[in-house]
Amino acid sequence: MLDMNRRQLMWAGGGALGAFSAGNPMILPAATEAHAAEMSDLPRVKQELIAPPHAPAHDQVATDGPKIIEVELTATEDQREIDDSGTVINALSFNGSIPGPLMVCHEGDYIELTLKNPEGNIFAHNIDFHASTGALGGGGLTLVQPGEQVVLRWKATKPGTYIYHCAPGGQMIPYHVVSGMNGAVMVLPRDGLRVRFKTLRSQHATV
Repeated sequence: MLDMNRRQLMWAGGGALGAFSAGNPMILPAATEAHAAEMSDLPRVKQELIAPPHAPAHDQVATDGPKIIEVELTATEDQREIDDSGTVINALSFNGSIPGPLMVCHEGDYIELTLKNPEGNIFAHNIDFHASTGALGGGGLTLVQPGEQVVLRWKATKPGTYIYHCAPGGQMIPYHVVSGMNGAVMVLPRDGLRVRFKTLRSQHATV
């Protein structure tokens, strides 16, 4: 059986989950070579993430087939004053915002994330996408130490809005989440959001 770790390409669930570090080549299991070739033809779109409450530029309705959406998150560790009394917390965040930036895609698209952990940080960080299946939502593939980065690709298979967060393991999971390392992914239906009204029969009694 092929032994694979977080620095190598892995596949799980209904879609692809792949991860590799900047300094190591991807290793493709034979069973995934055809899938990788198919994905090589998909168009790529770079999504510029912005701090909440704003959303990145995106199409409400998918105008073509599935695509690979490239996004980038950097783990940030700093101290922040949170009130007028001078209370300071040790904040952990993605791209410096709490919560982290919103990502937007359509059902059937792939999110390809580059997660960076700067050399000056103290903690190891990773990311768990609740919109993804397998490998702890990517958390089992993306743990990076300070000075490392990793790339994760996963397929959005169900519409909805889902949380993502850092999940380095054990007691550090709630610590990283409540310290600010959380955000959301919105997976739109391919035909966009629709307001659906249900016609209700009048409940007034006839007298």
